[in-house]
Amino acid sequence: MEIIDPRGRVAIHGRTGLAPRRARAREGVRIGFLINEQTRNQGPDFHGYTLALEEELRSRGALTSAVRVNKPLLSRPAEPALLDELRFVQGVVNGLAK
Repeated sequence: MEIIDPRGRVAIHGRTGLAPRRARAREGVRIGFLINEQTRNQGPDFHGYTLALEEELRSRGALTSAVRVNKPLLSRPAEPALLDELRFVQGVVNGLAK
């Protein structure tokens, strides 16, 4: 698993547009959602967004399963045990809906 820090520098490429699609695994794609919210409160919540994202990806036939984990402390990096739950997914969407 490769974890990318969004604060790092990004090399600028001359090409613009969408990233190339990855080959689909025969057994299907499994995605993880790392949610930076402790609880679901009123207003926008990232857990709800992940449900919509999962539904859209399933409708396109690109997704077989999803794993959701919540960070207990929002200001700290995810603990190794939490990251272990995401070890066998092909991609992780990390977010906060504030």
